[in-house]
Amino acid sequence: MVNECGIEYYAIIRSNRIAIDPRRFLVLINEEEYELYPKEFDVLYYLAMHPDWVLSADQIYQAVWHDSIYGCEHVIYNTISQIRKKLNMPDVIKTVRNRGYRYAG
Repeated sequence: MVNECGIEYYAIIRSNRIAIDPRRFLVLINEEEYELYPKEFDVLYYLAMHPDWVLSADQIYQAVWHDSIYGCEHVIYNTISQIRKKLNMPDVIKTVRNRGYRYAG
């Protein structure tokens, strides 16, 4: 399944704390459902598809928005901040100083 941004969704991505369901666009934590805005979901899913990889803000922006702009770091920072806040999991996405972000779900 491919969304409007071109992100290819596969099966549910599971870790020991979180499940990301692309068919229902839901994040499940301890059987509780959380909804994210489409871009937030895309960012989380993209990072989860590459567990333990450190991805730069530019790489994430290009994958989700299919664009490359100077200064996209602010957009990615805000999107990731919202994901952390909505899921009440500040450590679901780790910031790797001067490098980017890593999914740690």
